Amino acid sequence: MKEPAVFLPRLDSQKPSEDFFALRREGIGYIEQAGSRHWTDYNTHDPGITILEALCYALTDIAYRSGWDIKDLLTLETSTAADPFPRQAFYTAREILTSGPVTPNDFRRVLIDLEPVRNAWIFCKQCACETDYYVVCDEDRLALSYRQLEQGELDAKKVTVSGLYEVLLELESDPELGDLNARKIQKMRHFYDAEGRVQTRVIELRFPDLSLSAEEEWQAFLDHPNDYSVSVRIGATDDYDVLTDPLLDQAGKDRYLKRHWRELFYVDFQVDFQQESVGLTLNIDHATLRVFGNADAKEETTLAELVELLEDVSDSGIVGLYRRKVHKIAQAVEQAKQSLHKRRNLDEDFCRIEGIALAEIAVCADVEVASDADIDRVQARIWQEIEHYLNPPIAFYSLQELRDEGLSVEAIFNGPALDNGFIKSEDLQRAMLKSEIRASDIIKRLMAIDGVLAVNNLLLTLYDPQGRIVKGKADPIQQNDGKPLFDPDRISAAWLLMLDDRRQPRFYREASRFLFFKNGLPFQARHDEAVATLHQLRGEAERPKIKNTPKDLPLPKGMYRDPGHYFSIQNEFPQSYGIGPEGLPSHASKLRRAQAKQLKAYLLVFEQFLANQIAQLAQSTDCFSLDPGIRQTYFIKELTQDIIDGYDDLVADLDKEKLEKLIESEPEFLQRRNRFLDHLLARFGEQLSDYTLLLSDLAGRQKAQASLIDTKLALLKGLPEISRYRYRSFDTTGEACAQKQYPVLKKRVNLLLGIADLKMTLSPLETIAGKTEIAFELMDWNNRPWLTGTLELDAYAASNTAAYRTVVKQMSDPEIYRIDEQTHRLTLEEDTIVLRAAHPDDLTTEAEAQKIKAVLLNWSAHQRTILVEHVLLRPKFPGDALYPVCSEGVCKTCGFEDPYSFRLTWVMPGWTSPYNVNLDLRAFAERTIRQETPTHLLSKICWVGNKRIIDNPCEPLVNELAALLLEQNQATEEESCDCAKAIYSDFSRVFNDWYHGKTLDYFDPDVLRAQLASEFESILNPGGIECAAAIGAVLWNTIVSRLTEHFAEIARYGRQFERFETAWCLWLEANASINWTEQRLQERVEALLAEALLDGDETTLCRCAAGILADYGTAFSDWLNGYVENGLEPPEDLSSFEPAPIVLCSDAQFKTGTEDELKALLDKHYQRYIEVSYRLRIVVNLLADLKSIYPEATLHDCDDGSDHNPVRLDKTALGSLNAVPRPFENP
Repeated sequence: MKEPAVFLPRLDSQKPSEDFFALRREGIGYIEQAGSRHWTDYNTHDPGITILEALCYALTDIAYRSGWDIKDLLTLETSTAADPFPRQAFYTAREILTSGPVTPNDFRRVLIDLEPVRNAWIFCKQCACETDYYVVCDEDRLALSYRQLEQGELDAKKVTVSGLYEVLLELESDPELGDLNARKIQKMRHFYDAEGRVQTRVIELRFPDLSLSAEEEWQAFLDHPNDYSVSVRIGATDDYDVLTDPLLDQAGKDRYLKRHWRELFYVDFQVDFQQESVGLTLNIDHATLRVFGNADAKEETTLAELVELLEDVSDSGIVGLYRRKVHKIAQAVEQAKQSLHKRRNLDEDFCRIEGIALAEIAVCADVEVASDADIDRVQARIWQEIEHYLNPPIAFYSLQELRDEGLSVEAIFNGPALDNGFIKSEDLQRAMLKSEIRASDIIKRLMAIDGVLAVNNLLLTLYDPQGRIVKGKADPIQQNDGKPLFDPDRISAAWLLMLDDRRQPRFYREASRFLFFKNGLPFQARHDEAVATLHQLRGEAERPKIKNTPKDLPLPKGMYRDPGHYFSIQNEFPQSYGIGPEGLPSHASKLRRAQAKQLKAYLLVFEQFLANQIAQLAQSTDCFSLDPGIRQTYFIKELTQDIIDGYDDLVADLDKEKLEKLIESEPEFLQRRNRFLDHLLARFGEQLSDYTLLLSDLAGRQKAQASLIDTKLALLKGLPEISRYRYRSFDTTGEACAQKQYPVLKKRVNLLLGIADLKMTLSPLETIAGKTEIAFELMDWNNRPWLTGTLELDAYAASNTAAYRTVVKQMSDPEIYRIDEQTHRLTLEEDTIVLRAAHPDDLTTEAEAQKIKAVLLNWSAHQRTILVEHVLLRPKFPGDALYPVCSEGVCKTCGFEDPYSFRLTWVMPGWTSPYNVNLDLRAFAERTIRQETPTHLLSKICWVGNKRIIDNPCEPLVNELAALLLEQNQATEEESCDCAKAIYSDFSRVFNDWYHGKTLDYFDPDVLRAQLASEFESILNPGGIECAAAIGAVLWNTIVSRLTEHFAEIARYGRQFERFETAWCLWLEANASINWTEQRLQERVEALLAEALLDGDETTLCRCAAGILADYGTAFSDWLNGYVENGLEPPEDLSSFEPAPIVLCSDAQFKTGTEDELKALLDKHYQRYIEVSYRLRIVVNLLADLKSIYPEATLHDCDDGSDHNPVRLDKTALGSLNAVPRPFENP
């Protein structure tokens, strides 16, 4: 066969810039065009050609360097392996391609990545998480309630909050404690049979869930190991105790055990606490016991042995093992909770995080195997295949494995970054919960096992969590309407077994049976050998979490090649020219020396151009650098005597600074630097075009360009966080209002709006006389200090969070800033809290100090921006605070009935420049917020004021009073004006005295007006006011009414931002103290009712519990509302709360005293809820009452929209920049 021809690939042609001969020809061509009349000799001996050739060679050198790999060009001499490209926006794949968890599969990955979690499932909550509520019509307005209205009124609409998740966890097995997903303990006991062989029996005990019905006793059981004694009752039925049967001796009791060997035994435990919790007793009723073993095990087991095992209170006893198991489960679930809360997304929350409920399935079959088959191994393989079918494992892959499979980098790093490898989407899909189990699927897998010839008589049997067989789930008949019809008495399924919703199927190996046939003869596998083989097979197939494996693609490493090194072309000329390092011979004439010097000067122009090009190439890394100190984008190479011999004789008074000014002006640098940064931003899909135009109009072109550089650098530096975690919110279980406790979206918006990216570090210094001094430093992303100082706080309240909040609050007050007239140094001084701070440097001009002051004011104000996620404000229990709902026109449910789902409110600092005067920038900010907010969330933006109250004799209301007095009196205009000023002054004095210390208090509007009117009427009267005009009773009442409204408005809207901020932080602090995922109040009431039920249908207990909670919760809500509306502090306990007696369901009978037990349960839980519910009521009322402030002569409303919404005067705030400011609108 003829071999194919072998061809050598043609080399790529040289680039023109690297082709010396092409450059030489092109140069000669230009010479011919320009001077062919006078220059005709183009041979190599010609000096002009020599110069041309030297220049051409230099150009090829530059072209060659330009063709170096970009990673070599960007590698610096100071580069390290850890940081190969310093100050560059080169983020790794893990940093920039991954994202926070968004989809259910993302959250599953995050959870499965945890050490104790094997699998997890996330479900959108379709029904109420903690409690239902209704939207009803109250006086032609929509309102929320926990009860429906009476018959005949407008129908109430039941509302369910969206954006909530349920999380189910499958935990990894524990070598000692077994399956952490089942409430059972398996204890293996070994013994010798009559032939001396080791036999095994398995004692399996399943416990009921007591965490809901006996909360205090259960917690004592978990917290106090070995502090209790245990006594048991045991029987084959749940009401018989073989231990206390007087008709049976010990032998009879053992015969009873053997007679019921294959049945379930019911065990009741009485746990009596002895020391720390003395007096408490935990009753564990109806635990189920099953013993697995052969005939030898049956004969060997005695009842006394079982009782001894059950009453063993040591850590290795069954009760001790179960207590340790519950502890281990709780720790694993708590770790999952912390992980989820840290990764919670905007306007979403987790209402339930718990272990998955199991649906254990036993499999029985006859298996025909080949004559040479190893029955023990076949048995182990059968077990393994059934395990993998019912509960598929989720494998972890290394980065290299996925790349070897051909997956793209984008696909590999799609989703959250994990610590233990990578998980494939198809593996997650395969491990979803099943709703049905098909026998044919199992048979197909078993037939693929080596040695298996046939599988016959395969049956599936379902067991509940107590180990009882579940009937009525097998082999349904399909009806004409498509719905399955089940036989309620059928136990085993021959082809289809249906499962309850959200149950994980689990192979119940101990209850399964397999009979093997080899050449027609029946065999059974040796149990111990098969189990050992199964463990070996599991180990071979396992793909565990991968530790210490590369999780990221490294940045490419370049080689530093010194691209800036320059070798003078003068060194390349023939020695006879006398311009190289050797120079001319000593006997050369002056003329010859002058000619050489003239040629060197002539070549110097070319040298500078060539050297500058080399410098531009060498410093290309600076063009893309994130270093804020970069001040050039065009670079020069400073030629020196070391580079060009005789340079100092040729050039005088030309230094690097002058060359740089020649090559690039300040406006040109600003423009080019911004364009380079725009290029980098575009690589990440970001841009600041609209902001650039607005800023240019506001500050002027050059100032805007300089400011934009800082903004773009901060944005580029923060990209990994604000891109990857753009939808991440804050951890509601963490410290309230701490420095980093805010949604990442807030930081992203702040960066896009040009707000400086600063961070504060704090460190306590010393505590003297009950005061703690705390040092703080404010630095930017480049670790450049902006502010350093100290403050004093009361020692009992001195924490980093308290210090941070105090400093930020004071920094947003322009009155505490000082600028030294001599040094222009910027300082901050506040005597009340003893705060002293200063910018670290003396500044050259006052304008520079004012600029830094503006940056600090802007940063501190926007640090206080509050992003309210309405889903967090939802009622957590019946009787919790409900949001005030508003509706338009006729009372009907028109989309306003759910104020919690997918809604955000941005509480913005409306008093800060430039947003308090420039509505174009404010509109841009609102547009930016809406563009960056996830599309399924509705944002409401309020620009809230924070003005302090001052006395203002020029208040417009004074003119209104003067006009009123002039109209109803014979006084002159001057007398009326003086009288009006006196009236306003007296009322203002009384108001200030009354309002002192109440600046941040919440008042119900009606209660506030009543208190103010009472205060005015008790202190002031017409006779006590210096007024020439006569004031009658009717006029006086009109004046009091008008001034009451005026000062009530001042009390409500003065310091509005700070009032809401304080209320928000207090509520967050109270809310974080309660683990809402574990409250489960409805379930606890149902569990108590179920335990006390004597007669009735258990299906009615849910309705009964809901009614009890609605009545009790409504009474609690009315009681707590009284404290809120009257401005009283929250009560410490329920001593003043007197709800109506609890009424049980009329269609069921319960044990005597059930009402008292229910009241004790509800009192115990609602006692915990007083503080958090009180704080939430204040937050929702203040939030509903927020008003935006606007510049003079603009009317707007704080609504779900922009500044173009139609004006509604009853919801409008007039601007804070009036020519005559209102008392609470003066800074």
